[in-house]
Amino acid sequence: MKPRIFIGSSTEGLPVAERIKSYFSDDYDSFIWTDNIFKYNENFLETLMKSASLFDFGFMVFTADDKTKVREKLFDTARDNVMFEYGLFLGRIGNDRAYIVFEEGVKIPTDLVGITLANFKTDKNEEGEIVATNSLEESLGKLKRQIDEKVQLGYLGLLPSTVIAISYFENFVSLVADWIITNKPRIELNGKIYTDAKLKIIIPATLDADIKKQAKVYYMKHQCNQETVDTKHRSYPIHFTARGESEILEICDMPTILNGIDKAIDMYFRIGHIGKTNEQQLTEDRELGSFARVLKLLIEQDAYCKHCVVIEQEES
Repeated sequence: MKPRIFIGSSTEGLPVAERIKSYFSDDYDSFIWTDNIFKYNENFLETLMKSASLFDFGFMVFTADDKTKVREKLFDTARDNVMFEYGLFLGRIGNDRAYIVFEEGVKIPTDLVGITLANFKTDKNEEGEIVATNSLEESLGKLKRQIDEKVQLGYLGLLPSTVIAISYFENFVSLVADWIITNKPRIELNGKIYTDAKLKIIIPATLDADIKKQAKVYYMKHQCNQETVDTKHRSYPIHFTARGESEILEICDMPTILNGIDKAIDMYFRIGHIGKTNEQQLTEDRELGSFARVLKLLIEQDAYCKHCVVIEQEES
C-alpha cells in the first residue's frame, strides 16, 4: 500500500501537476485535484478539509497566474485558492508533509521565507506555450528523497494506525519472536520438534468485514492448526502450519486489533449509511498502509524479530 499524495494547482498549473503525478507514480499513489476529488452538491471547503485528512502528503503548485500589487510594487503571484489550499493542508497534516512547488519569480508569502521550497524554471516551447523546464524534475528528485526518508522513519497520524501497530508489536509480535529465538533449535509444539520457526503476519486486503471473521476464514483456507504458546508475560493462542517435523514451523496471525481502525474511521465520518464512500475507502487504505509500514519499521529494528518475522499482504 503506497503513501498518498494530493497535488493542488490552478487550471493553468495543471501541466506541472501532471508531471509531478507522473514523477511520483511508481512509489506513491498520487492524485491531482481534478481526479474526482471534488464532487457535485458538496461544500467545497468541507470536501477540501476531508481531502487533507485522507492524504499523507500535499503538494501545492504555485505558478505565475496573477499579478498582485504590494506596497506599490507589482508581483507575479499564485492563484489565491491554491495558497489557501496550502494553508489548509499545512494546518491539517503539518509543515513536514505539506510542500510548495513554485515557479521561479512567483512571490512567496513572507511567513514562508527561510523554508526550503521546491522550485522550477519555465520556458517557451515550439508552440510558444510557457512550460516547466527539466529543472522541475531536479527539484522533485530532492523532494522525493526528503519524503522517502519520512516514510522510512514513520510518523504519527491523526487516526490510530500507528498506536495500534506499536501495541500489536509490543504485546504480541515481539513476545512470539522472543519465544521462537529462545527455544531454537528445539522448538516443541503440539508434540513435535522443529529446528526453526517464523511468524507470518497477514495484513488483510480490506477492512470491509469483521477482522476476526476474516482471520478465521484465512486460517481455515490454509489449514492452520491452533495451539497455545507460553511467552514471558502470558500465554497466547496461535495458528500454525507444518506438515512434518523437518519443516519450519510457520505461525500465522492476522491482526484482529485492526478492528479498532475500522471503528475509529466510522466515528470520524459519523457513518449513517450502509456501504462505503470514496473518502472512507481512501482512509481505510491509508491506515492499513500506515499500520503495515510502522510494524515493518519496528520489526526491522528488533534483533529477534528481523530474523523470524515476515509481513505479507492478503490476496484480495
